[in-house]
This record gives sequence, structure tokens and C-alpha cells, in this order.
Amino acid sequence: MSSYTIHLADCFDVFREIPDSSVDLILTDPPYGHNNNNGDLIDRWEEAVGKEKKDKPRPILNDGPEANELVRKLFQEAARVLKPGCCCCCCCCGGGPDPQFARWSLWIDEVLDFKQMVVWDKGPMGMGWHYRRSYETILVAQKRGAACHWFDDSHKIENIIRPGDYGIKKIIPSKTQHPTVKPVALMAHFIRLHTMPGDVVLDPFMGSGTTGVACANMDREFIGVELDPQFYEMAEKRLKNAEANNQKHLEFAMS
Repeated sequence: MSSYTIHLADCFDVFREIPDSSVDLILTDPPYGHNNNNGDLIDRWEEAVGKEKKDKPRPILNDGPEANELVRKLFQEAARVLKPGCCCCCCCCGGGPDPQFARWSLWIDEVLDFKQMVVWDKGPMGMGWHYRRSYETILVAQKRGAACHWFDDSHKIENIIRPGDYGIKKIIPSKTQHPTVKPVALMAHFIRLHTMPGDVVLDPFMGSGTTGVACANMDREFIGVELDPQFYEMAEKRLKNAEANNQKHLEFAMS
């Protein structure tokens, strides 16, 4: 059975307690610095298309200009705590007008070996008016010193994830979810490619715990950190439910 340790804390305080070369995968979705769901198009969508506004803004902590400094520090810590050959998979925005994905790609390559930018095609007609936002990216880089940890021998893994691939479906977050929640199947895809059962997966920007739920379902050890108490509580509940469901399945299989 997998186990998990989660922290309501600043992730860089937790990083100080993590030994060098002890983590098998960092898989995370940090703030993008776009003030998502805080007066942006996501928040104003109903009003923009002539509908009555239903939800209040749910801003994400550190989702302003400070996000760039945070993610640069993240990459530096990743280079320290990852084992040689292990990967950091970092969710990132898609398209413009801010070329964030370009900056982050260069920054991650300063301290790790940039491997690939994976495009997640979320399905038709995303937000916006010109070149509507229908994809996001995941930046993948590996720690120097060993061959990349890669556990797929099909030779069919592309750098584009299309709608429905690997059971990944687009999520339109409800007001009871994290405003930028990712599908469990998306996180499970990268966990499967880069780790084995029992490996340690770290998510320093845990949000509502999607990476942890995927780890619980796949028998990986999980370390998660979240700064916002409301999302930490969501993650705690989701992980407890995942642990209970997996225990039930284990008991059923043994009976």
C-alpha cells in the first residue's frame, strides 16, 4: 500500500527537510503568475458572454509576478532533491500573451536537462476571443548524471496528449473544486512513465491533491505541500478517501 505525507506550509520550508537525491519524481502545477480566477477572463467569463455572474473570485496564492521567482527556486531545489536521471514534470500555461512557457523552459534547462514540452490538448474551444486557449503544456526535465527514468517500452508515447488519450478528460472546475484542478489521469500518465511502485513522488504546490490521489491509486509514496488552508483541507479529504477506497479494494481482492 502507498503512503502519503502532506504539509500545510511554505514548500521551501519543507524542501529544507528533504535530503539530497531522495525523490524519484517531482510532478506539480505551480501558480502561473496570471492571477487566475481573480478578475481575469476565467473569473469574468459569465459576464463576458452576457450571462449572470454566479461565482465569487477564488484567487490562488502567489499567482502574481512573484510566481516566476517561486518556480525558479523550485527548479533549483528539484536539481538538489531528485535522484540522478529522475524527472521534474511541471505544468505550465499554453500560448500567450505572456510567453511564460518559454521563460520557464530556459530556467529549468539551467539546472536540469530539458527533455520535452508536452502539449495537453484539452479539447475544443477554450477561453478567449482570438486563438482561443485550448491547450496547456507540461515541461519535462531530468536531473543530470544518469539516463532518464522511463518505464514504457511501447515506443508510442507522443509529446501531444489528445482528448481522451490515457483516459484523460477535460475538467471544468466547479465552485467546490480548486479553480485550476487537473485530471487525476493526467498526473497518472506522467507517474506511470517515470516511476515504479514504491517510488517517492513530490508535489510542492499540491493544490487539492490530485497528484497525491494518483499516487494512492498507483502505489507510490507521496509528499505534498500546500500553502492555502482551504485547498489543503480539500487535499486531505481526497487522500483519505483514496486511501479508504484502495483499502477496500485490497480487502476484496484478498477475500
